[in-house]
Amino acid sequence: MKSIYFETYGCTTNRAETDVMKGMVKDSGYQLVDSPDKADLVVINTCTVIDKTEKRMLRRIKDFEDKNVVVAGCLASAQPEDVKEIDGDAILLPPDKVGDLLSYMGGETCYRKWDAPTHIDGAIGRVQIADGCKGNCSYCITKKARGKLESSPINSVVSRVEKMVHQGVKEIQLTAQDTAAYGLDINTDIATLINKVTGIKGDYKVRVGMMNPFNTKGIEDEIIDLYKNKKVYNFLHLPLQSGSKKILRKMNRSYSPEYFEQLINKYKRKVGGTVATDIITGFPGETEKDFQKTVDIIKKIEPDIINITRYSPRPGTKAYELKEIKSSEKKKRSKKMTELRKKYGKQNKKKLIGKQKMVLITKKGKKNTYIGRDIDYNPVVVKNPVKIGKKYKIKLDGFTFAYLTGKTTKNKKESKKQSN
Repeated sequence: MKSIYFETYGCTTNRAETDVMKGMVKDSGYQLVDSPDKADLVVINTCTVIDKTEKRMLRRIKDFEDKNVVVAGCLASAQPEDVKEIDGDAILLPPDKVGDLLSYMGGETCYRKWDAPTHIDGAIGRVQIADGCKGNCSYCITKKARGKLESSPINSVVSRVEKMVHQGVKEIQLTAQDTAAYGLDINTDIATLINKVTGIKGDYKVRVGMMNPFNTKGIEDEIIDLYKNKKVYNFLHLPLQSGSKKILRKMNRSYSPEYFEQLINKYKRKVGGTVATDIITGFPGETEKDFQKTVDIIKKIEPDIINITRYSPRPGTKAYELKEIKSSEKKKRSKKMTELRKKYGKQNKKKLIGKQKMVLITKKGKKNTYIGRDIDYNPVVVKNPVKIGKKYKIKLDGFTFAYLTGKTTKNKKESKKQSN
């Protein structure tokens, strides 16, 4: 029996693909181990979204030079020559070849990624609903790594979710490079998919992954409506990237700041849940005035979560040839955006202190705590004993910009009864 160790970096899609690879090897009788020292084979699922991450991946691959290594993920697809320079014997497994993993291990079985068995470990299940995207952002190496959009058939997604729910999964994370693009290649859309998924019997919640604004056009009402489903977390992840029309054009992102703001405001008015957005600071050609436009929109929408990336030129992209602005300027703007991230994260969570929220516990935390999510997908650190996969009424008593804290409101006897 071969023992296999997996190490995963990057986005939820990468983690979903690792779950698929683990499912395939377990289904074929191989053993999963928790340390590379115990493994006959190391599979490292890589990310190369920015230069800093790429260098980290290459260093980690070098750490395994005395092992049999499979390099999966975006680095294997976008920059195979860099991997081979570090480890000439490494097996490359691009995202579209995930289902072929066993064939590289001496087996003969190959799977379609959409139909492969998935490894489940705990209360969270990740389901990749599409690969690639319809966009062509000038800075994005992920497009090079994953290519054009390929959506999973609806019946395949539903089948995978059904299996997870039957295995006790309580939080289903639907993931893709852009969930708003789902179905554009197979004559359907994300709202239709969600309606099918939430029709599955069982007690579970669905988290919908990031949506690009250029693919929400024309289905705004359907997207808003899907969040009214009680099985869907009130969590909208809509990247702005820049508040400047000029910079959005340079990024090749075909929406206006005004459209972004209108959709966020509509979501807040009709749903009122968590808003997450992404910002790139210091894109080539971004002036102080351009950056201030981004700041102005952030101040208007007051998002709960801001994911910040300093612009990093990626080989093979259109923006790679553009003249970069000073590193010190990128750093200054990133610092300003981080201040806003903390300000609105704290401000929005402070409003919840003293309230009682139903929280689904999904995993263990640090120092005898547990972590769960409320209906708005706020992370809640629970400070007294609870059971993973169960719901509890939690009284919120503390916060940081990133999470809330609290305790169960019932006595031990009542809590035990509720969790059974």
